[in-house]
Amino acid sequence: MRPNATVPYTEAGQQNPLSLIVRQAGYPDIIVETLEDASQRYCERRDQTGLGASTFPDATLIREDIVVGRISYNGRIWHPIPWRPGDRPIYDNAACRGDQPER
Repeated sequence: MRPNATVPYTEAGQQNPLSLIVRQAGYPDIIVETLEDASQRYCERRDQTGLGASTFPDATLIREDIVVGRISYNGRIWHPIPWRPGDRPIYDNAACRGDQPER
């Protein structure tokens, strides 16, 4: 069974989301508050380096020392399990910008 696409980032009774860490080999950690911010900051770093998909590493998304996601080169955030055909990202930056056609 595949995990649910929803990953809670706020503890019950809290108003502020828990901080997330974007961790990427060879780069300093980035502290973010939301999935959107994690994706955006990863993409900004990618664009600043000018590296392509084969040389710019994916990032790991961590909350309270637990890996909760993986950010791919295109900025989408995936469950931290091996990808299989048909899997959907837990955060799709393209869909949020309206870059993809409606289904």
